[in-house]
Amino acid sequence: MSISFATRGAAAIASVVVCTSVHAAIVDTFTVGFGDKSASIQIDFENGNGYLINYSWSASAQSSWDAMLSVDAALPQMSMLYDTYSFGVFLTGVSIGADTNYGQGDVEPYENYWHFWTKDSGQWEQAMFGASDHPLVNGGSDAWVFGSSTTPQNIPAPGAAVLIMASAFGARRRR
Repeated sequence: MSISFATRGAAAIASVVVCTSVHAAIVDTFTVGFGDKSASIQIDFENGNGYLINYSWSASAQSSWDAMLSVDAALPQMSMLYDTYSFGVFLTGVSIGADTNYGQGDVEPYENYWHFWTKDSGQWEQAMFGASDHPLVNGGSDAWVFGSSTTPQNIPAPGAAVLIMASAFGARRRR
């Protein structure tokens, strides 16, 4: 039984589409701020939708929480709820467009809260400190993931899907 080149290509495209729809996806990207330093902030909702914010600043020192406050003020489609304590800030709710999650870690299995992740270099690490205590790193990444202690979703490199499809189309059946 032989499978035509067109059938293999259609199957490759379908698998990319299915994989994309099943797994989390970055649904929008925003650019906020001005300055000679930049970092990314990723917000992953429980439904799988994620948002990427490219944040720029020029202050000598800024915390990850300062950046979140700046992003919240700059994006009209975003809102945050949080509690302030003597030890720092606890993010309880985020809404961006129609995506929203709220929680305080008080419902079993006690994952219903925003988990804070950092990637200053190398791999993602779940923070053992609050965002108000973490200095924002030029070139680094922060992420907020709701309802799960799994790492933030991967952001495919630009053109990754095109390369996957091109490799499928480029494969030829040898006889």
